[in-house]
Amino acid sequence: MIIYRYGGEPYKWKAILDAPKAYHCRFGPGFHVRPEMAKPMAILLFEAGRKMKQVFHFPGQAILAAVIVVESAFPVWAHEPGAHVHGRAALEIAIDGAMVQINLNSPLDNLLRFEHAPRNEKERQTVKAMASKFNQADSFFIFTPAARCRVESTHLASPVLSPDLLATASQAGKSADKNAGKNSGASETSPSASSATDGHAELEATWQYQCAKPQALQGVEVRLFQMFPRLQRLDAAVAGPKGQSSAKLSPESPRLKW
Repeated sequence: MIIYRYGGEPYKWKAILDAPKAYHCRFGPGFHVRPEMAKPMAILLFEAGRKMKQVFHFPGQAILAAVIVVESAFPVWAHEPGAHVHGRAALEIAIDGAMVQINLNSPLDNLLRFEHAPRNEKERQTVKAMASKFNQADSFFIFTPAARCRVESTHLASPVLSPDLLATASQAGKSADKNAGKNSGASETSPSASSATDGHAELEATWQYQCAKPQALQGVEVRLFQMFPRLQRLDAAVAGPKGQSSAKLSPESPRLKW
């Protein structure tokens, strides 16, 4: 893996170090950055040999989208591990040309009212209902209309929730076909769920958008608060060609501009 630093001009990136191990970045599982690097700058982490425009983070893979690591302007992006506050979540947006990626990291309590693997059919249906909402991102991320942005992919992951419960209908169908003939009694609990059922747990959601007119993109309205009333605050940060910005979003102030 190689880490690249944003050098001050759009799309000018510089390799600065390899595999640092000291300071934990919340939204990038396994990604660390040294404390002395905790100052305003954007970081890209990706597999050597990949083109920059292909750099996006999918939970479970070692690829991380452009992120901001800062000391004061974006405290939610770089902090000591273990922060888990009910009612709050982190939202990161990376803009690269016509592509926009959104990452959401939220305690499951904000979304489900529980933070363990589902223990009965009612809880399984609650998880599926949440996943169904998240797979309709165009209804709760409202970009500048003139930019004509459309969601291209959605990925949901949690250490206590089975991928089958989080999948879209089409993904679930593919999974069923792939697993045909295998043990039909397999549990819907994720592999690590048994060790995490009594602790805190989060959901990481990633959406990728393609915008027909990215030059018209000026911001986004986030309607997650209407869908999940227990969510009361989003610590949001943006990295893109216009620079870096941050904001605290709430039900009363759900718009993020850049």
